[in-house]
Order: sequence, then C-alpha cells, then structure tokens
Amino acid sequence: MRNTKNCMPKNWAKRAFALLLALCALLLCACAGGEAAPAENGALTLPTPTPAPVPLNGGELRMAIPTNAEETDPLKVNTKEMYSLFSLVYEKLVGIATDGTPVAELAESWSSDDEGRVWTVHLRANVYWHSGNLFTAMDVLHTFERLRDLGENSYYAICAQAIQSMLALDDTTLEVTMSQPGYASIYALSFPILEGGIAKAAPSGTGPYRVDEMSSQQVRLTANKNWWKQRPYIDTILFLERDNNDIALASYAAGQLNMVLTSNAGVGKYRQEGVTNVLDIMTQTAEMMLINDRNSSLKNASVRKALAYALDRGKIISNIYMNRAQACDVPFPPDSLAYESKSKVYDYNLARAYELLAEAGWERDEAGKLIKEGQPFAVRLLTSESSDSARSEAAQLIADQLTELGMQVELTAAAYSLSSRNSDYLDALRAGNYDLALIGINLSRNCDLTPVFAVDGAAHYGNYANPALRALAEDVMRAADQAAFRKAASALQLKFVEELPFIMLYFRLDSIVYAADIQGLADVREPNIMQTADKWYVYTNESGKAN
Repeated sequence: MRNTKNCMPKNWAKRAFALLLALCALLLCACAGGEAAPAENGALTLPTPTPAPVPLNGGELRMAIPTNAEETDPLKVNTKEMYSLFSLVYEKLVGIATDGTPVAELAESWSSDDEGRVWTVHLRANVYWHSGNLFTAMDVLHTFERLRDLGENSYYAICAQAIQSMLALDDTTLEVTMSQPGYASIYALSFPILEGGIAKAAPSGTGPYRVDEMSSQQVRLTANKNWWKQRPYIDTILFLERDNNDIALASYAAGQLNMVLTSNAGVGKYRQEGVTNVLDIMTQTAEMMLINDRNSSLKNASVRKALAYALDRGKIISNIYMNRAQACDVPFPPDSLAYESKSKVYDYNLARAYELLAEAGWERDEAGKLIKEGQPFAVRLLTSESSDSARSEAAQLIADQLTELGMQVELTAAAYSLSSRNSDYLDALRAGNYDLALIGINLSRNCDLTPVFAVDGAAHYGNYANPALRALAEDVMRAADQAAFRKAASALQLKFVEELPFIMLYFRLDSIVYAADIQGLADVREPNIMQTADKWYVYTNESGKAN
C-alpha cells in the first residue's frame, strides 16, 4: 500500500493557513454587516462602536401624585408619590444609598465619640435655599425641634426618637447626642431639612428642583440652577393628580404621563422595546409567615424548619407576583450591605421537610395526612382582607402547599386597612387568634429588628421570645462602626435561620414604568426612587425630537 503521508505538497500547511485567514476575513466582513473595509496596507478596519448618548439639559418628566397633593409639609408625607416629590425639593443631612450605606447630603462629614453616642456633624458651606437665603445649622436645629413636636404625626417620628438632643456649635457644625450609642444611630439624620424648620405654603428647599406651582391638581418643579451639586439635566418635572395607581397607568398608556411608580404585578405587559421600559426595584416590604409559639406543635424548631422547606416560594413569586418579589430567608434585603449570603438555607425541598417532621414525631398515614399520636396536624392560617389581593392569593397558594404536605389548613381572612392602626386583622394578631399568619412589615433601612424580637416591640407578633435573638438585634444597633455593624448583622441572620422564629418568604418589588427616551436610571430603589434623578435625562436625536 502506498504511503499517503508524503502525497501532499510540502507547502500544503502554508496554503491551508492562508485559506483559513481568508475565510476569517470574509466572516468578519459578514458579521460587520458589510461595513468593515480594508485599509491602505490591506489590513481590515472594524467599524467604530456607536458612542453612548451624551446627556443634555432639557425635557420634561411627567409623574402622578395622589389627591392629597396640597400637603406642603415633607415631615408629614404619607404616600410613596409625595415622598418622591419632596425628595427632589428638600434634602437630608444624611442620605441612604441603595445598599443601605449612609451617604453625605447636607452633612459633609460626621464623626463620633468612642461610644458612638455624641456625633459632631459638619455641614456643607455655601448651600442656599431656593429662596436665596443661606443654609445654616439653625435650620437643622429648628427642623429637629418641630419634628420632635409632631411626635407620632410625622413620617420621620423614629428619627426624632433616636435623637436625644441637638446643639448648633456654629453655622456649619452640629453636636448631636443620640438616645442609643452605635453606628446605626447616624440613620436618624435622614429626615428632610426645612428652611427655619417651617413648612411654607410655597415650599423652599435646598434640593435639585424648586417648586414653581403647587395645587391639588398638579405640582410643577424646575431644575435648580444654583444647586450645590451639578444642575439636573431634566428641566421640568410635572406631577399630575390621579385618583389611584390604576388610573396613573392608564394615563401613561394614553401618553399623559411618561413615568409611573407602581406595585402592580402585571406591569410587564407595558414593556415594549424602544417605547417603554419597566424597571423592577427592591423595597423594604418583607412578606413573612408568623408562627404562633403558643401552638405546641409549632413550638418545635424542626417543625418550623419543615414548613420553611415545604413552601415553594418560587411558585408563589412567579404565579402571584409575576416575578416581582425576591425570595429571602432572613429579614434583611438581599441588596443590603448587611445581608449575609450564608443565610440562604431554605430552598424548596419536600423530602427534607418530611425528614424534619419525622424527627418531631409526625408520620404520614395511607392518605398522606400528617398524624401524631392519632391526631392530625391542623392549623389556622390568617391573612388580611384588603385592597392587596396579591397577599390573599399568596395565602391561598400557601394553604394549598401546606395541604399537599399533609396538614389540615383552615384559611381565614380578616379586615385590614393600611390607614388604620386598628382592624380585625391586627386584633387577631395581637390576641394570637391564629396558628400561622401571613403578614407584611415595612422594615427600617438601619436594620433595626429590635421591634420584631423584643417582647414589648411594636412589631412583635407570634408570641415568640428568644433572649439570644433580641441580644443579637441589639448588638447590631450598638455596633461602633460599619465593620462591626456588618459582623453583628451576620451573626443575627445566622442565628435567625437556626432558630426560625418566623418564616421569611420574600421582599416585594415595585416597578417603574417609563418612556424609553428617559435615560440614566441607575441605583434606583424604594423608598427614595428619585435619589439619582439629577442624573436622568431625556435622550433626543439630532433633529431635537425625542427617540
């Protein structure tokens, strides 16, 4: 047989390599859509990438406000929409970044004594009110005094409670003594500052936008050209009165608004490439299932863990919330600087749930029902009957999943109103008339969980008392610096998933529906969705028309 190894010409490899290069060149031309061209030396030049649009001044943002827009006092804000509006006009000493980190606003810097109780706050110099007057420490002092006088009637009551006293050392320096020592106390400086501490009929702040017109029908804001930071790009922000969020979304579809903040789970239908963007944003609303510790069966930690494994949160999030929620095993938002990733434990696992139930003495009979000492595992699941239909639907799905596990579930709904501190639902929670309860809590940005774990805490439900968990929650608040704060928060979360006093389900997501020509939205998060609005801009093409 002839040896074929030597049949090829000696220069075959070189010719094959040249052919390969030619093919690559053809492919490059094809991928570039025919735009690649040879240079004078024969080498290919690839097309230049299209540069990102350059932000320009101009344009108008149109949003919705509720029917109570005549309220001119930012300390009494009671809706997300009015919070957003006032955040553009008034500034705080200390803002809060999307990850929960305190950031400088009107306070340029701050430092504390060794305990973290007495803070020296240095204010920005040469900051002017929209009225033209100079901002000074006395404005802060008078605002704090008014905030303290308002008491529980203020949205920022928790800030006033955290501050023991405030003293103006000079025009740009404050001495603030906190009620409790610790790094977390600096969050108490996140309330809006008013000129002279007075809420005026014509609001005057130091923020990126000034009020040009204010009525119950609309509020017109214009860019503050004398802002201490760079002038905002968008010239005008117009807030138009709408009775409710559904009407606001309908107004968007009709072209009357070009941005809407909503908790509506079905907003995905508005997404249209090049026309409408839908941005999901994290909130502080933690949805959880309370466990009544008076129930002897639920008092067993293995049983509580079994329930956590038995709940298919992914199914609830996709079916009920249209993926506008994020599963989480601890009452710390997953985007928080203090979140401990090791706390992610309870993924859906029915096999593990049955193992834990068996450890607690529960077995399944021939029908798949859980039985212990001849008695079925029966529970009462309580939920709220309110305008939030998603929670009611989630409760039904949870009841179905627990029934599938083998439990007997009695689902009841009690009347609840967000605007009232008293309702059948809250009465049932306080009285312990339930075994399991689905509830949503709006957690504070400073990670303070002492109201949840302290027996006398405002958000303490479930009759569960664990001195170790309360002590760890207090350690978070007493931590001297950010590193100690994160370490203490980690310890609390790991202890939480071990003890499981209640079952964290997910954090709700809100959404922003907005026209695609509005650019620059980044680091957007509830509650202050307008925190970076000074960087937003309306993109226009060369003819000056919005794309």
